[in-house]
Amino acid sequence: MLAKDQGSIRAVQWVGGGNYGTPVPRDYSKKQNRKERRLALKTALTEKANEGSLIVVDKIEVKSNKTKDFLEILKGLKLENEKVLMVVENLDENLILASRNLQNVVLITAEEVNVLDLVAASKVLIEEKALEKVEEVLK
Repeated sequence: MLAKDQGSIRAVQWVGGGNYGTPVPRDYSKKQNRKERRLALKTALTEKANEGSLIVVDKIEVKSNKTKDFLEILKGLKLENEKVLMVVENLDENLILASRNLQNVVLITAEEVNVLDLVAASKVLIEEKALEKVEEVLK
């Protein structure tokens, strides 16, 4: 039998009652508006273009999946010691395998372009068709 001032049997002080001070999951994500996201992407791309850090090529092709062959392409473009963001229209298996061993190269598709990767890279190497896709999204 409960005393009048004890409240519910589900109270914290009772055996089998509630829990006090338990961890509560928290969501730390932040929401950003679509217009703000597009404006930030436009600004980052414009800044890279004004700096001369935006390099547009017809197509990026690697003959084999060897990192050595991929490094030859980077040396030809004088990008071997730079933090490079490569934006391609479609991911090619040879390109993925050749570039994944290099820490200074980030390979993404045109749909995955984001401000964080653009700002983190010192040079942006982008295919012509991928640039058209990005421009289409930003209109």
